[in-house]
Amino acid sequence: MINIQETNTIRNNLKWAIAALKNSDIEFPEADADTLLAHVLSCDRTNLYTNPDDVIDVADICKYKKLVNERASHVPLQYITGRAEFMSQDFVVDERVLIPRPETEILVETVLKKAHSDELFDKNITIVEIGTGSGNIAVSLAKYMSKVLIYTNDTSQDALAVACTNTQRHDVADKINLLHGDFFNVFYNCVEKKHVDFIVSNPPYVSESELSSLEPEIRDHEPHQALVGGEDGLCYIRKIIEEAAEWLRPGGYLILEIGETQANSIVKLIQNEMHYKETEKIKDLQGKERVISARRK
Repeated sequence: MINIQETNTIRNNLKWAIAALKNSDIEFPEADADTLLAHVLSCDRTNLYTNPDDVIDVADICKYKKLVNERASHVPLQYITGRAEFMSQDFVVDERVLIPRPETEILVETVLKKAHSDELFDKNITIVEIGTGSGNIAVSLAKYMSKVLIYTNDTSQDALAVACTNTQRHDVADKINLLHGDFFNVFYNCVEKKHVDFIVSNPPYVSESELSSLEPEIRDHEPHQALVGGEDGLCYIRKIIEEAAEWLRPGGYLILEIGETQANSIVKLIQNEMHYKETEKIKDLQGKERVISARRK
């Protein structure tokens, strides 16, 4: 006779979930199974392995199976849990915004490094961000910089609602101005030209032809307007490079996240503008060129 108590244990539910996720070619089935069960049980993942024989309530098992089946259909894990980690902070995310990526941390770290230089140390810093999404970049900069005022925008009111939640969640709403609009147009009434220390952006940079080849988690679920940067992936980057110079102060920085094969093309775009110096290509942990930094002459 089957012991119902045994089949309802943490151990057996994890075993089932891992098998289901493997069968659907999910990249990290063990980690995802753990994360989803910890989410359902409102506990830490380590608790699952210190108490593997604990019996799970039937209602929680039903909820868990529903979430595992969602993940098996390639819905991103972060959208299922409503959370994403970025810069060691917890962010609210859903289908209205792009999921924060580890490589974007390179952009934030680049800004922080330059902001902590002797030139800018202990000064009031003004940052303009183009396209805030979940607000992960702006919130992280506000958390790790004491004297900063950030102006950031998005064309999506839905994305701004998520960003607003995250600014309040991390208690930095007083440092961040969220604005609805496109590119630099929205900043005219609140930011003084040629007085901006940093212009930063993680713009859409996937080319139209690349979209179909992306993982289903990205291609089928994340907002395309936050991913696709025109036919060659560079249309938004071109516009930012062209317009940033009139907003940056002399010596101010333009810092962009880019696609892993775009560095040389973007350096040429920056050099062609004649307004910049000290162009730098910064690699991620995999050795891919992920961030471009340039200074206003």
